Amino acid sequence: MAKHMTAAAETGDSATSTITANAAIEPPAPMKLLTARQAGELLGVSPETLERWRGAGTGPAFIRLSGRYIRYRQDDLEAFIQNARRSSTAG
Repeated sequence: MAKHMTAAAETGDSATSTITANAAIEPPAPMKLLTARQAGELLGVSPETLERWRGAGTGPAFIRLSGRYIRYRQDDLEAFIQNARRSSTAG
């Protein structure tokens, strides 16, 4: 395996790491966008409930692609679920 070294590594700087020629940077995973119906199924609520939450500003983050096209990122829905976790009904 061939190794590439930086100028700092060539001068003996041990703090600089070398990178192998076979090291590949993977592109980020494509963003998964869900419709209100799909998001509602994931959360167990109706699309109308999501619409009310959007109006009140209390639901998960959403993306408005145009005037009537609303989408939800799967990552945002998962974060919304995690933030809703509770260990007690108090408070």
